[in-house]
Amino acid sequence: MLTLTEDLAKSYLKGRGLPVPSGGAASSPAEAAALARKLGGEVVVKALVPTGRRGKAGAVLFATSPEATEAAAGKIIGGEIAGYTVERVYVEAKESIDAELYLAFVLESYPPMVLASRRGGVDIEDVHRDAPEDIIKREVDPATGLTPWAAAALWEAAGIESARIPRLARLTAALWRAFVDGDALTLELNPIAVRPDGSLSLVGAMLGLDEAAVGRHPAWREAAQDSAMRAGRRANERELRVIAANDRIPGAVFRYTELDGDIGFVVGGGGASLFQHDLMLKMGAKPANHLDATPGAGWDEKMGAVIDAILDNPNVKGLLISYNFLQLIQVDDRMRRIARILEARKVDPTRFPIVVRLFGPADDEARRIAAGIPGLHYMPPESPLDAAVARIIELTGGPRPGVSL
Repeated sequence: MLTLTEDLAKSYLKGRGLPVPSGGAASSPAEAAALARKLGGEVVVKALVPTGRRGKAGAVLFATSPEATEAAAGKIIGGEIAGYTVERVYVEAKESIDAELYLAFVLESYPPMVLASRRGGVDIEDVHRDAPEDIIKREVDPATGLTPWAAAALWEAAGIESARIPRLARLTAALWRAFVDGDALTLELNPIAVRPDGSLSLVGAMLGLDEAAVGRHPAWREAAQDSAMRAGRRANERELRVIAANDRIPGAVFRYTELDGDIGFVVGGGGASLFQHDLMLKMGAKPANHLDATPGAGWDEKMGAVIDAILDNPNVKGLLISYNFLQLIQVDDRMRRIARILEARKVDPTRFPIVVRLFGPADDEARRIAAGIPGLHYMPPESPLDAAVARIIELTGGPRPGVSL
């Protein structure tokens, strides 16, 4: 997932006519003070990093003057939050708030979900943990979307008084459309401020973009890639290279996530990759990465980026390349590409163990290519998945102490 900073998320929502407070980004305390003067009153100064929990981290400060804004920005800029160095702040007009609400759209599996609570604000994670019944969750049928009527029922279930529901329902339906049109995996609004006059304002907004769709949003490309997340942390340099390859080369999408193991993992198919991942843990070893790859054009170049990333990981002791039967793809093409990568990288499989399990059309030619690479272990025909996993574990030193599924 590629997470937008708040300035980009709010610019997107404001461009759709949604109620966003006035504000802007500043790269220095002096710029922050200038923004405060332009906004003409009390402001909120927020660290511009693509992560939540900024309020709890002391990276959201209130200021009553340009001078106070400059001081607040000076405290925040240069700090670090969740692995991100704060280089900019967002200066926003302070709202008069009668109530804080929480709303989120999430696409983790089918169908997408909408979550709502009358208890929004900085303590929402405590609500998730201590009072989950106060967060109402509903599935959304992608075919019909979230209508204002369904949104009204959602907020009614959340305990919102009836006078506030019509405005909330219309806003929620519009935010659902923004979620879909933005190719988002998450859109979190926390808080939605209810002003004393009953009007609404999107005080907090975070949008997480599906990286496979970043090409459809060129204005977000650079910022989104810089903020890419993997396994709940900021993507490292090797992961960012694979993300950049996905963006640069159309076609297949390779989602590469590094883990704390020592066996490189190139496994095709979502189910097969998860199964072999679990097999490896059960046999007493850990993958150095997880890979979820979709078929399509650009496979050769993106596979090269993935294998380069794996081989550049200093923790990796060996490499497993394992696919189910390839019905529509020539196995020799796959093996030829792997051989070119290993040759270009000057990888010696007699010293760096590599196990390959590839079956399908042109299997005989693939085996001939593999036989020309000294030390490479090409699994015999019809070898089961667990045999390939066991082989790479054996070649890289056997089960590791304390590792289990």
